[in-house]
Amino acid sequence: MAVKRVKKDRSELRNEVLQQAVKAFFSLGIRNVHMDDIAASLSISKRTLYELFQDKRQLLLEVMRFQRNEMHDYMAKIASKAENALEVIFAFYEKKSSELCEMNPVFFRDLRKYPEILEFFRQEQRDSDKAAAEHFRQGVNQGIFREDINFDIISKAMSMQLDVLVYSDLAENYPLDEIYSEITILHMRGITTEKGARMVDHFLQTVREKRVN
Repeated sequence: MAVKRVKKDRSELRNEVLQQAVKAFFSLGIRNVHMDDIAASLSISKRTLYELFQDKRQLLLEVMRFQRNEMHDYMAKIASKAENALEVIFAFYEKKSSELCEMNPVFFRDLRKYPEILEFFRQEQRDSDKAAAEHFRQGVNQGIFREDINFDIISKAMSMQLDVLVYSDLAENYPLDEIYSEITILHMRGITTEKGARMVDHFLQTVREKRVN
């Protein structure tokens, strides 16, 4: 079985490993995932896995890059079709909430021991801050967000949610998606106009109905 796997296109096999590693890291945490387990779950040899990724740290970093690229592609498609800025923000919110539903809080606690991964997250967040601020400004022109808000500050404040998940004890006591939701909605309600607030309420009602069904 392992021999057949090795004959696969390396890029295809690499993607399979990354997809499997995403599930493992997010559901079990970083510390509880071993390279042997990843190899066994895909019926490949440890040697093949180490030919693709030098060690677990490299695999973890590549998993984060893989997730980032998937999110970028997803959001690009959403932005190309969205009728307004809030649709883009809602799509990001739903995608991120869905990811957090599948994540074990241990993952964020384990991140404390991987400063290079945390720095990757922070750099990604700095990059996304610029895009978020642009969507907010677009929303101002559409009458969705208030004109008197400094959106550079708001986007940076929202990006600090990573530190909340990593360094506070909130993740020990509440579901990750609930923490993310409460912080995000708090910000959204504070920066929307009456028109935007109605759109936010409608979106939240739709989300609640989906969860019930």
